[in-house]
Amino acid sequence: MKDKNNEPNINNYNDLKLWKADIALSDNLKDINTEEQIKNKGEDVTFEHVKIETEEVFWVTLGSSIRRDAKNNINIESTSNFKSSSDLKINSANDFNEIFEKSNWKSNIIILIDEFDKLYEADENVRSSCLETFRGIKNSKNNYAIWSIVTIGTFSILHIKSGKTSTSPFNVNEPFQNPNFTFNQVQFLYKEFEDDFEFTIDLEIIKDIYKWTSGHAGLVCLCGRFILDRLIEEVDKDNKLSFVIWSKFVFRSLENIILDYPTFRRMINTLNTKIVAKPAVNLLRSVFLGFFDFVNINNAEELKLAEFLVAEGVLIRDERTKNNFKMSSVFVDGLIRNWVIPELYKSRPNIPVPQTDEGSLKVLDALTEAIRCFDKTIICNAFNRSFKTVLVKVDGCQNKRVSRESVYDSELNRILVNWIDCQRIDIVIMSQHQTVVLELLASATKNELNKHFERVLDYAEMLSADDIWIVNFTCEDDATKEPHWPPNDGKFERVNVVHFFHNQKFENVRINAQYISNPGAFSYITDQVIQLQ
Repeated sequence: MKDKNNEPNINNYNDLKLWKADIALSDNLKDINTEEQIKNKGEDVTFEHVKIETEEVFWVTLGSSIRRDAKNNINIESTSNFKSSSDLKINSANDFNEIFEKSNWKSNIIILIDEFDKLYEADENVRSSCLETFRGIKNSKNNYAIWSIVTIGTFSILHIKSGKTSTSPFNVNEPFQNPNFTFNQVQFLYKEFEDDFEFTIDLEIIKDIYKWTSGHAGLVCLCGRFILDRLIEEVDKDNKLSFVIWSKFVFRSLENIILDYPTFRRMINTLNTKIVAKPAVNLLRSVFLGFFDFVNINNAEELKLAEFLVAEGVLIRDERTKNNFKMSSVFVDGLIRNWVIPELYKSRPNIPVPQTDEGSLKVLDALTEAIRCFDKTIICNAFNRSFKTVLVKVDGCQNKRVSRESVYDSELNRILVNWIDCQRIDIVIMSQHQTVVLELLASATKNELNKHFERVLDYAEMLSADDIWIVNFTCEDDATKEPHWPPNDGKFERVNVVHFFHNQKFENVRINAQYISNPGAFSYITDQVIQLQ
């Protein structure tokens, strides 16, 4: 995207620079229009295929990446004294220095290294060898053809240090941060996409892409690639890609495509396997998951954990208010909830998944069993850490704090992922036999419930859902005595509703439900106690 406000001049990059992004993807370089400036002048290398097990393996695999890029993108004979890219033999730090000596080149070289945050996880010897080599080149740059080294990666590249030297080779006082797109920029980008391929994208799709990606450049481009590869053949007779088609595919396929990217796989692996990550995931689970506004963190230890999550690309920081953090995107939130939280917190019902004779999920039975496994501490702490204030009366008062929807949503998702063998994103359950939509609320008023009775019908139609459920977790006084149901006018004959009342300690849980037991007929559960684990 050619935006002059985002456009660095490559002629100013006569040093070693850090280029940081929430998640580094090589397409970002094209988005800020550096490709033409470095054409025939630069090496564009990614650490994706560079191995970091030992110092020797690191330099050998880095050398292979440099030769491969040089072969495809540089005219070796016109820019250097080498006969071909095969002569760029690098097996050690000394080889790297010798290859890029000034006498070997006819023009200056710019090296761009993508996925540089991979070095953050490298052995100390590997990290020191790389950083000390770059530092040596910087300190005697008149002897080398390397004009600039630009590294691209997540925020963790700002913290890459060597234990063998007290100084970094990089000028980190002025890192270039690749900013997220605004909605108008995303809309402009997709308008160019439409013009190039002569079709129309529903505006609601553009809004949805912005909601899911928070304007992250790499993810915005990934969604465009997804449309081009998977959905462009689904355009209707008016040559328009509808929001209905997009909605069906985004739930089924896009998460797996995101997981194909090394940066995201590495992020998931780090959170699942690194001992130092567990406290950070605990904070993530208690405060951030499912919530997309900034949260203020003041505790010193929690601040370190939040900064670790920023370095991994999970959170983003408010640059104006340094102690404010939020989830980097809805996509990343979904990855964490489906691939990290269930792996680290494995509780699930000990009974088989309740099913009909035809293999369909018995939704109400499954919900009841899942709630028995909810983490009481998470629910209880949410009244102070992840709360909202409500209009319904709680303990005789209005405007009391209760757990917000995201807490129930994350807990329910965790249990279902561990228990039910099906595809999930958010609380949409997709299996071979059925699609179930669960619309979750927290201590909702009657007006809020009525709005969701209407909204869930539209949502279910988009996904061709077989089962539709409104699930209200509530702390409202007397909620079990007068549960609120949809109007009995035929419009909501497919909508099942269940209210789960609980106290703050999550020790007293009761259920009221109106659900379809037979076609055209509702059954009821009234003020039934749920025995917890």
